[in-house]
This record gives sequence, C-alpha cells and structure tokens, in this order.
Amino acid sequence: MDSEHQDQTGPVDEARARELTEQLRAAIEDVRAAVLVLARRVRAAHQAKVWTVLEYPSWSAYALAEFGIGRSTAYRLLDLAAVAEAIEDTVQTELGVSHAWDSTDLVLPVRAVVDLKGRSAELTDLIADRLADAHQDVGGAVLPVGTVGGIVAAAVAEVRARPDVPAAELETGPAPDGITAEAWRRHVSVGRDALTQQRAAQLGIGALALEVVPAYVSDRQAEDSGLARLANDIGITTAEILACRRYAISGDVRAMDGW
Repeated sequence: MDSEHQDQTGPVDEARARELTEQLRAAIEDVRAAVLVLARRVRAAHQAKVWTVLEYPSWSAYALAEFGIGRSTAYRLLDLAAVAEAIEDTVQTELGVSHAWDSTDLVLPVRAVVDLKGRSAELTDLIADRLADAHQDVGGAVLPVGTVGGIVAAAVAEVRARPDVPAAELETGPAPDGITAEAWRRHVSVGRDALTQQRAAQLGIGALALEVVPAYVSDRQAEDSGLARLANDIGITTAEILACRRYAISGDVRAMDGW
C-alpha cells in the first residue's frame, strides 16, 4: 500500500514526519491553486450566461443540475469569483501584472467569502495602498511574487478582523462633487476606524461603570448609586454612561443608539 495513504496510529520518526509535512504542504498548494482556477472559471461561466444557453431558468438551477450544488453554495461561488476578480484587478492596476498574487498563502474558504462580501472596495483600497507603499520602498523595482502575495493575504486577514459597520451607521453613498470615488472610499474607511475606536471607548466606559454599580442593579438605582457623579467626572451625561453600561452588559451595540 502507498505510504501516503496508510493510516498513522502513533508517533513517527523524524524522516516520516518530514515526509508527511511535505505531503501536507503540497496538498495546501494544490488547494490554493484550485481556488484561483475555480474563481476564474466561475466568473467566466457566469459572464457567459451559460445557464441560458443550456436552457436552465437560473444560475442556481444550472449549478444544481450540472454539479449538485445548492443555491447558497452557487451564489457563494459568485462571491468568491467577485473577490478574486477585485484582487486581481487591483494588482494589475498597481503593478501591471495580474498573476503576481497567485503564490500567496491566501485561501478564500466559504467563511472568508462571507466575511468579505460587500467589502471589496475596502479590501482593494487597502491592498492598493500597501502595494503602492511597497513599490515605493523598493524604488519602483519589480516586487517579488512572495511580497505581493503576502500583502494580499495580510490585507484579507486585516479586513476580515475589522468589524463590518452596517451601512445604516456609516453611509458611503456616492462621492461628493470634486472628490474621486477612491478618495471617498478611503475617507469612509477612516470613518470606520474612528467608529471602531469610539465603540471600544464606550465599551471601556461601560466596564468602568459596572465596577461602580454591578449589572444586577437597575438603571434607576444605578443612577442614584454614583453613576451620575462618575459621568460628570469623565465629561459625559448620565444617559450616555447608562447606555455604555447597557452595552457592556449586553454586548449589543444597539444599546448605544442615540449617543
């Protein structure tokens, strides 16, 4: 039996450990390459409207009949293709090559696609800024493929880690007259960062309020138990410190509505 397919039931020696590690590395590289190929082929098939040519009523019906893929997965594949295309277009614009991120450690599993859905502009702005900085740092020389891939992977991880501020809280809308769309997206991104810092500060105030008055005490009792004085000392209203306290108790940012 091929050693690659043998079940391992216990510790191995160093040689076998290195062999297994190399097999795993090769498998991961295969997955990375497959994700990129999949994204491009999904995009090509959807742009060509192949389901209409093959007389299916919709993209999801085509995916189910031809590949046994359900509706949600079919549309997540389109999301994957959109994210991959946005990255590829950004690298092409900044560096003049589109393939330079293919060797990245980036893999876009379903979870990543869900996290990045609707955030392509935020992601590509970050990638463009980082690529421009890196290109300038090397005096305009060609960036190594690994550097480009690392920038893309780091940007994906960073955007996924950021809270996704609902549009209702931070409306992007069209850029005002005289401001480019790219500049406006950067402005909005700064606003998101500021809002994130504000939420962190509010949560910190809420935690401080809970040290003064425990969570089981009602708002009315809390106000009479020293929170009004604490609010005055830190320069906010009693209503605001009570909202921060509710936010710290519930973890629900809606407690801060009206701040």
